Order: sequence, then structure tokens, then C-alpha cells
Amino acid sequence: MYIDVHSNDVFDQFTQRISNSKTVAELKALLEETVQNLGYRYFAYHIIQHSALYEGGSARQMYGIFGYPEQWVSHYASRNYVNHDPVVEYGLGRKTPFRWSHAIDIENLPAKQQQVMKEAADAGVRDGLTIPLMSKHGEVAMLTVIPHKGAPEPRRSRREDHLLHILAQFFHVHALRIVMEEHLVGNFGRRRSFLSARERETTLWVSRGKSSWEIAQILGISEKSVEFYMESVKKKLEAVNRTQAVVKAILLGLIDGENPLPAVRSKASARSSGLRMSGMVAAPT
Repeated sequence: MYIDVHSNDVFDQFTQRISNSKTVAELKALLEETVQNLGYRYFAYHIIQHSALYEGGSARQMYGIFGYPEQWVSHYASRNYVNHDPVVEYGLGRKTPFRWSHAIDIENLPAKQQQVMKEAADAGVRDGLTIPLMSKHGEVAMLTVIPHKGAPEPRRSRREDHLLHILAQFFHVHALRIVMEEHLVGNFGRRRSFLSARERETTLWVSRGKSSWEIAQILGISEKSVEFYMESVKKKLEAVNRTQAVVKAILLGLIDGENPLPAVRSKASARSSGLRMSGMVAAPT
């Protein structure tokens, strides 16, 4: 049943809480409460493509925050339905929200796509409203909301649809990094412990265009150690090369891609400083 909540109240509550939502669980709780206040039952924030994080960014991914029945989410993922989902296919070609009933003619879909829609409907995921979301780094996501099963679609004003579109954009900007970070960091818990201090230093200098030899001189370590640290970073971030590792590290907030680097000492300066200090210690008083 549709809950008549004033749009300004929903917007104010959402914007006040979104900045304090730091985990996927907190974001899910906020989104669930918001869509329920707007009269919907289920929701899904689905990150479909992320060209900056994955080589061949056109491949469809299965990351996000899902407020669908768990059994359906597991079934959808295990059957790789993301590559057969007509909602995803239609949404990739649009920039504006669309209702499934208006945009998708199920009877004229290929058999596999019909199967996806039928099984989704059986799970209560039907008659959705989907909002395509795009970002500057090549990410493509969608926010979908599903009405209560069996309930007629309530009459909604353009203001309410526009509000949901705005909230979806707000949510996407805030949630994208957190969702991808939790996926990549996995069981490491705290983000800062995901990369060691030396791995962060090495990656930061790579982001400034320094070669392995130059980084070795700057950090006072061997060139072989630099290569070792970067291989570890690439493995942790599931990156195929250094460039992709740097992009992921910046997007996930693991390194600061904008602020000036801290002053560091090269091997030569460190040795010189050591000699000066030795001289001072040895000097008679």
C-alpha cells in the first residue's frame, strides 16, 4: 500500500543520513527505509559495468545492494542472468527512468529473456521502475524499485518520480565506492589495512609517473622490492597492470590522487644525513 509521505520529508531524511552511511549494511538500511516510505516493497542498486576497475568494461557485473528476496538474488547470480536480463539490456541503452510494463514487451522477447522475467515475477520481482545511473569514470548502474505484489500501481505525481530519480543519483555518488571497496577489500576489514604502508607509498609514486628505479631511489629500497610491492597491489586489487591498479586505488580512496606527496628522502640524501649526524656525534664539546 502506498504511504503518503511528504516529498520534502523523505528528501531531508535521506540527505541527512546518507553522509553518515559508511558501510554497505548502513546504505542498505537507508535505501530500504526510503523506498518503503515511497510505497515500494523491493529494491536493487546494481553496478553493471565499471570500465575503470575492470579490463573490458563492457562485461556485465553483479555487484550492488539488493533488497530482493535472497533466494532470487542467489538464483539470479548462479544462473548468470545478468547477461540475459532484458531490464539490464534495455537500461544500458537509456539515460532516463523507465517502467518495465511500458518498455518491455515480454511476449516478444527471446525465450531466455522470457524465462528471466517469468522467474523474477514468480519471486515477486515484477512491474519495476528502473533508473539508469552513470558516472564520470565509466560506471553504469541502475536503481530499481518494485511495488508490493498484487497491489495496483498507485498514481504518482511527476514530483514523486523526479524525487526518486534525484535520490537515486545521490545514492549512486555515495554508494559506488563503498560497494566496490567492500567487494575488493573482502575480509581485510578496515580499508587502510588492505594495502600496507609501503604498498600505498609505492602505488602513490607510480601514480605520479615514477619508474621502479626512481621509486627505489626515493624510498631507499631496492628496485626488486618496488616490483614486489606493485605485484602485491595488483593482486589485491584484481588489476591487470599498474595503471589499472592506480585507478582502483584512487577510486577506492586507498591513496590520495590529488594532494601533494609528503617530503621523502632518497638513498643518497639519507646517507648524507647519516654522515652529518655521525660527525655531530663525534664532535668534541
